[in-house]
Order: sequence, then structure tokens, then C-alpha cells
Amino acid sequence: MPFTAEQFGQLVRSGDLEVQRAVAENPHLPTETVAHLLHVDDPHVRVGVARSRHVDGETRDRLYALVEAERAAGDIEAEIALTWNSPGPTWLRDVPLAERLTYLDCPHTEFRRVLASCRDLPEVAWRRLDDDPELAVRRAAARRPDTPPQVLERLVRAHGDVFHIRPLHVDHPNFPRHLLRTFTDEPTPNARYLALQDPELPVPDLRRLATAAEPFIRRGVARHPNITATLLEDLLSDPDPQVTDEAAANTTLPPPRMYRILAAAGL
Repeated sequence: MPFTAEQFGQLVRSGDLEVQRAVAENPHLPTETVAHLLHVDDPHVRVGVARSRHVDGETRDRLYALVEAERAAGDIEAEIALTWNSPGPTWLRDVPLAERLTYLDCPHTEFRRVLASCRDLPEVAWRRLDDDPELAVRRAAARRPDTPPQVLERLVRAHGDVFHIRPLHVDHPNFPRHLLRTFTDEPTPNARYLALQDPELPVPDLRRLATAAEPFIRRGVARHPNITATLLEDLLSDPDPQVTDEAAANTTLPPPRMYRILAAAGL
């Protein structure tokens, strides 16, 4: 059962800062509770209140500006409040489309990021979000079902993918997967790494990536299903122990070699 306005008020009046922070993050706060929280001198509370649907744009800007100033002065709590991984103003998804579209011009990234997670925006809005100055917004927009292939390719070539969020952008139905092997020529390691998402990446490309300075790329090569026994043997001598572990665990490694590795480890 949701809290009543009186219960929220009691929590705010408790004076317990941790409780007030938790209350400020609650998306169901009534207007009167938000008004009480405006007087709490804490960056986490200010950011939580700034995300509320019950504050106007001027108040929201003022709250963010206060916390930004605190961060600029070296306040670590202000830094955490502004960068903590939060779902943001999720209530925005439930308001009418016309109201949501007014947030295309919102100066605060998390509002545009939540807007980009909607699925019913007009094409003009998607064009704006695909070109948003913040990467987090562009990545959120690219997760819509009908993202154009060129938008996905441009995003991933420039910034790589986010491997802790599934599905990957390269797994999007519209992503031009036939172009993955061309990523081996990209200047940034995060983009080059994505060539390994092609399960049939040619062996010459795997050899090139196996010489990368970045261990995470060599680890990806060691896991690749198209790797040769010869290249695996090379990676078994890699200076990075995680690379050798991945190479030793690759199912394409010849069984006699696996047995020798196990015997050497006393297993």
C-alpha cells in the first residue's frame, strides 16, 4: 500500500538524513512532501527533489545548480548525488506524449535519457535524441525497436558497446552485422573489440587482434570460436594470465594439449 501524505510528512520531519534521502528518491511523493524537502540542505535530497514531477523548471534548475556548485567546490557527496546510477525520473514515461516532448530541451541529461527510453516518440524527436550531446541519451535512444542501421553503426563505431546491458547494440535486429569484421580497422580498442562479435571472423583478423596492446582484446580472441590451434598455442604464452586462462578454456583447443595443461597444474 502506498504511503499517505501524512506518513511521508512524518518521515521528512524525523530529521534522519538517510530517511530523508530515501523519501526524496520515491517517485510517488505528493506535492506537499516535496515542498518540505526543498528546505533540506543535502545534495542527495536536492537531486531527488529535482527529479520530482512536482517541481517546476525554475526550481529544478536551481536545485541542480546548487549541487553542481557543491561538486565544483570539491564536495564528494554532491559528486555521488549527480553521478550515482539511478533510474532517474521514470514517472516521465507515463505522462502524455505532448508533455514528454517538452523535455527534449531539458538541460538535465537524466530527463532526456528517460525520454529516450520511451517507444512512441515521433521521428523528429528520435533525430534529436540520436544526436544528443550525451552518450547515455544516444545509447538509450538506440534501443528502440526501429533504430536505423546507420544510427546503430555510427554509435558503436564511435563508442563501442555496453557489455553489462543486454541485449547489446550489435545484437539489435537492425544492426548491420555483416560490417562487424570491418571494425578491426577502427582506431579505438572498444570498437575493434566488437569485431569479435562476428563468430566467423577470418583468422587473419584474429591474428591481428591477438597482437593488440589491450589484454581485454586478446582475451576476446582467446575465447573466439573461429580461432586456430596455432593461435591458441601462441595465446597460451601470453603475459596476461587471464588471456592464458581463456585460451586454455577454449573448446577448440586439441584434447591432448588440454590434458597436458591439466597435468601441469596437477589436476
